[in-house]
Amino acid sequence: MALIEAVLNGTLLISDVYKDRLATCTGCLACESACASGVPFSRIILAAREQAVRESGPGIVASVVSAALKNPVLMRSFAWLAPVALHYKGKSIRPIQNSIFKVQQGGKQQKGGREDSEKGPKGRIAFFPGCAVDQFQPDIGSATVTVLEALGYEVVVPKGLVCCGRPFLSLGDRPAAEELARKNNDLLASLDVDTVVTSCASCGLTFKKDYPTLLAQSDREPVRVQDIHEFLAGKTGELDLAPSPMKVTWHDPCHLGRGQGLAKTVREVLLAVPGIELVEMKNPDRCCGFGGVMRVSHPSLSSAIGEAKAKDIAATRTKVVVTGCPGCRMQIADSLRRAGSQAEVVHTVQVLAKACRDRSKK
Repeated sequence: MALIEAVLNGTLLISDVYKDRLATCTGCLACESACASGVPFSRIILAAREQAVRESGPGIVASVVSAALKNPVLMRSFAWLAPVALHYKGKSIRPIQNSIFKVQQGGKQQKGGREDSEKGPKGRIAFFPGCAVDQFQPDIGSATVTVLEALGYEVVVPKGLVCCGRPFLSLGDRPAAEELARKNNDLLASLDVDTVVTSCASCGLTFKKDYPTLLAQSDREPVRVQDIHEFLAGKTGELDLAPSPMKVTWHDPCHLGRGQGLAKTVREVLLAVPGIELVEMKNPDRCCGFGGVMRVSHPSLSSAIGEAKAKDIAATRTKVVVTGCPGCRMQIADSLRRAGSQAEVVHTVQVLAKACRDRSKK
């Protein structure tokens, strides 16, 4: 904050060192949560990044990341480079092939609800997967569809969706974020659906907190988007879930807990699965260190934060870590592998989908 104020006052010039310090913010929102005065640190830092880009350009890393995210075809073509760019082992990016949480890919999803399918769907839901689920972790998307269909809903994944825009906000490229927001909002608003759901905490936060300002100049009304936990709250009783006796620990994604205030809700959804025993880790809301673009530009700092998270997880002696963010899942999986742990990291919907699948087999 002192550096930003010095630049605004003209006593400090925008330099590479200054931009580097701005880039070390993970966007975890912990400062805002702790500040008794309610200072909007995250908005200030984003504004400072935008100013730095306007006055001195985006830089090489930002330019490469931006180009890939703006072009879905290019992103798919270079998806195999993601482990290198993020400094992860490949298995931290891609789903574990022999996972007990694996659900079938494509086609008609597994049934597991108490609704009679002949009565027709309860409603129609649009699923916004986000870049991480779409490109790297399709098992989360498949599990999400499984659970929603088990509840009796028709699920559509609209063609033409683009990045939610959060990486561009982090890079200081507000015009690009505004363009993406308009594209997504126009497409989702044109659909005949009851609601829009996402399984990515960062995408959900962006739709809720950033789209109102990103769309302000276009006079567009932001489409309401719900996090999957938010949508499932109060509905899990309608699922016919098989008992899943296992001890798990839960990691609070920063953008889900502090960002959307859903820390209590996610636990209620998870504990709706019979047999689940939740062992809380120390500081479950401590940032895992993913930080989006920061993971690319400052891997050592990101890994150090992830190492602390891995130690907290190891102390619980659980074999399954559950979270609600694909970015956190990748980061924690890599941190655990580096620590020599074989614990599996999954999204909440994968736990629910497994319980649905197990019930349908009986």
